[in-house]
Amino acid sequence: MSKSYNPFDEDEDLKPVSWNEDPAEQRREESDRPRSLQQEVMYRAQNTVDSSNRSLSLMYESEKVGTETAEELMRQGEALKRTEKMVDKMEQDMKISQRHISSIKSIFSGFTNYFRAKPAETHPQNGAYDYKASNK
Repeated sequence: MSKSYNPFDEDEDLKPVSWNEDPAEQRREESDRPRSLQQEVMYRAQNTVDSSNRSLSLMYESEKVGTETAEELMRQGEALKRTEKMVDKMEQDMKISQRHISSIKSIFSGFTNYFRAKPAETHPQNGAYDYKASNK
């Protein structure tokens, strides 16, 4: 027959057997045994309750930290969106500025071409040479 495991039975197994004990003392120990077992059960139950309370406390603390982290991430996400919008607006402003600079450059280029002296006409040289007769 196999015995089921009972942690309180271990105390009995490890207790040395003495043949010279007083029978009255044995009865007192036997009557104290249920009380000590009950105290052990109460002690372990209290430890279990304390452990559960610590676990609950840690869970609530973790939930609080998670909530704070989520709020901080949302705040940072909104800041990133605002920054992204500002960068987009800056890019749009830069494109508009580039167009204005190009048009101003074009206008000034037209003015300088108007006031610049015309280059002297040169004959195209397509292999034919103009020979002038010498007066000598």
